[in-house]
Amino acid sequence: MSDATHLTNFSGDKKAWPVYMTVGNLSASARMAPAMHSVLLVALLPIPIKMRDISASLYNAQKEHNRMVLQYVLRHILSPLMDADKRVFYAKCADGHFRHCVASPAAWIADYPEHRDLHNLKNGLCYWCECPQPEMGDLPTQQHPPRDHVKYRALSEANTTAGKVGLSGVGVHHGFNVFWDLDCVVSDLPKPDLLHTMQLGMLKHLLGWLQDFLKQHNRLEAFNNIWLSVPAYLDMTRPRRAYGEVSSWQGKEIKTMSRFLVGVLRSALGGPSASQRSVFDEAIECSRALVEFYFYCQYESHDEETLSCMAGALQRFHSYKGVFRQFRAGKRVTVEGKAHRKDLMVQRDEELNAVRTSGKSATFQQHLRDDWRRYIHNEMVEYHEEGGNFNFPKIHQLLHFCEQVKRYGSLQQWSTETGESSHRTQIKTPYNKSNRSGDIYTQILEHYLRSDVFAVRKLNNDSQSGTNNAMSNSIPSIATSTGLKFISVQRNTGSTAVKTFGGVLATVSDADLRDELQNATYRFLLSRKVNITLENLLHSTASVYHGIQVPVNDMHGDQAIQNVRCTGDSTWHGQEPRHDWVWVKVSHTREGQVVAYKALQGRVPYRLLKLFKLNARERLFWCAFVETTIPGAGGMPERVSSMVRVTKPTTGSGYTVISGENIVGAAHLIPEEPVSSGKPNKGWIVNSHIDLATWNKVYI
Repeated sequence: MSDATHLTNFSGDKKAWPVYMTVGNLSASARMAPAMHSVLLVALLPIPIKMRDISASLYNAQKEHNRMVLQYVLRHILSPLMDADKRVFYAKCADGHFRHCVASPAAWIADYPEHRDLHNLKNGLCYWCECPQPEMGDLPTQQHPPRDHVKYRALSEANTTAGKVGLSGVGVHHGFNVFWDLDCVVSDLPKPDLLHTMQLGMLKHLLGWLQDFLKQHNRLEAFNNIWLSVPAYLDMTRPRRAYGEVSSWQGKEIKTMSRFLVGVLRSALGGPSASQRSVFDEAIECSRALVEFYFYCQYESHDEETLSCMAGALQRFHSYKGVFRQFRAGKRVTVEGKAHRKDLMVQRDEELNAVRTSGKSATFQQHLRDDWRRYIHNEMVEYHEEGGNFNFPKIHQLLHFCEQVKRYGSLQQWSTETGESSHRTQIKTPYNKSNRSGDIYTQILEHYLRSDVFAVRKLNNDSQSGTNNAMSNSIPSIATSTGLKFISVQRNTGSTAVKTFGGVLATVSDADLRDELQNATYRFLLSRKVNITLENLLHSTASVYHGIQVPVNDMHGDQAIQNVRCTGDSTWHGQEPRHDWVWVKVSHTREGQVVAYKALQGRVPYRLLKLFKLNARERLFWCAFVETTIPGAGGMPERVSSMVRVTKPTTGSGYTVISGENIVGAAHLIPEEPVSSGKPNKGWIVNSHIDLATWNKVYI
């Protein structure tokens, strides 16, 4: 794998262009873990200097020269793989046996610009197939022919006019390609890159389209407000900055954003007018299709059904992407559109002046202004739609993802995130420890070689001695009969220890909520056939907790622990208090019965307000005081967003006390009313995209 990286952020312009190597028969989990040292630095490629203020002919000639220099440098680096005597050898394996090995390149992981240069391709073309550039944004009815580098080599070595024309017809530069001398199928070397193709590619494009779309329909402020109202989740803090305030999106941020984008968009585009409804629905459908395609890309394993769903999501994306076409206009179309708009405004002003001098009424003039405003708007939308297109490589590369899954398995193992993490340990850390002047590249390589030897030696010693570095959980917890654990975080308990239920009530500052907790607890005990007076309840032994460890099964059947937080009035890490949403099992379906609440599978999301242990009449109860919700439409998902809407109960108090053992996992809900409005929220969107496990349990 190879990927250029910056060494400095503010001073100078130092870069490094490393080439890494890893072994193909390692597990993906081992390869992607930086601590395993499975990725090794092989070489640092030369970085061409920037070319400015030169003629186009000299620029193109220098660019061609740089491309050929790269090919010959790579030939020197990869020469052992071209020598039959060197690439066939015996190696001692971890089990102590010697094996006959043949070294052959199986994959080259890089972003699109590097693959373009490595494969001698012209810009804007696919490195897997010979799709013409004007058809990049279309969903083809049949596959384009794969790239045949054996043919390209023959045409290049012919060095004739016909050969150059043939290479030009498929978008390949004439000249030497180092991959032609390797024992591999060159078109199979590139692998799907989720970081640059999906996170920093298509999802980042979608963010730009949505921003222009929301501005056009005056919904950007509403979107930003809902964005800031997104609650925290297990491994995700709530957004600190509004959507429009983020100047530079990174891969990790976009990956997090994709988990709640559709729900926020659904809330921001709620309540459309009759003319807006179809356009808003298309924008939500298109965004949901792309996000769900990305979710399928993150699966660790696939079958025919998931691949069919993955292809279906891509097809839906292409069906609805036209709603953003006007925002895909190029620079030339944008400049021409501004000139056309200026001409239309001149015509409008001339007609308005003529009407004004003719003595027409103010009402007539206002109607004329409105007509012109609508006409200019529609003209500009149509102008940009005609000039916009989706013919860029990253949108086309999505068509090859299903094929790549069938041939090579999970897509996550090919992401350049592995190379990005290697940059930190093998390039940037050595650079920071160098003198940052002189031959810094030699210093980087020497530091890496020494530190890597010591790290590998330590791993070997730990393996031989059986050292276990696992850290124990320092948070005190108490387990219930079902394995559920109530967590007590000492920094949130305050200065006064809670010993009675009256003390639990005292930790609630809101008087109305305090009464609700008292009444709900009394009703809970009555439902458990505990006869107790209110005075005895107040003096019953009780303890407050600030979280629950819930054992859940992920989509692969493996058990995981979810740490759900409920801090009451206390802050969480210096921020506002945490009151997480949880799934509560309210219906146990017997065989042959229809599951309750349809998509929610017999579960309802409740918000935690207080966690406490109560000892009443010699009986111990693990209790959760929650805010309840009611699924809308009987728990059926909405047609466009495919998410379930829940509301506050219209009758009753809306608060209750439940047994903690009925909590089956963490939930995530997005409010329809932003927190900044100060208005009470009456409805939420159940965010089924928050993680893969939730997405598979809440069916779509």
